[in-house]
Amino acid sequence: VAKGLGLSPVPDAVQPAVPVQDLPVSPATRIIDRMKPTLEGRCVAILVDEGSNAESVAAMRKALEAAKASVKLIAPRLGGIRLSDGKEAAIDGQLAGSPSAQFDAVASIIPLESGKKLAKQAAAQNWFRDAFGHLKAIAACKGTHAILEAAGVDPDAGVVDPGDTKAFVKAAVTRFWEREPTLRSLA
Repeated sequence: VAKGLGLSPVPDAVQPAVPVQDLPVSPATRIIDRMKPTLEGRCVAILVDEGSNAESVAAMRKALEAAKASVKLIAPRLGGIRLSDGKEAAIDGQLAGSPSAQFDAVASIIPLESGKKLAKQAAAQNWFRDAFGHLKAIAACKGTHAILEAAGVDPDAGVVDPGDTKAFVKAAVTRFWEREPTLRSLA
């Protein structure tokens, strides 16, 4: 803690008034290992853009909703986003105004050209960098990999293909704790 706070030199440890008792960890005070492996009550975002594969978006939404997750469609702009079937998608949030921190997991189903374009935008890079940094599951299509690369995200077991909806639903119910030491100094 002292190192993390930048204290130098480290002060001498205080002398306790009574001997310290080393007690076992109480299960009643733990959260992480007691989490239920469910998406019920959680919200997952799907990033789409003009021409996104409508069947893939529908399959992802269906799988997530079957797992009782709330699903939000996010796009670079509000309104006017037509998927591959020519139908306009109802967009719930704009990419620049809907940070990935609001969601429990994120998926991205975008065309390759959209990925190349979005890879140059800070909002898209930050969206995925933050999701990765918050140890969340990410479903990344081929178009999304350009954004991940631009954001400096090195995919791991928590980054799956959106075509495998079962794998994404399974990944989305948890966080990828093993990722943390690769992202920051734990002092």
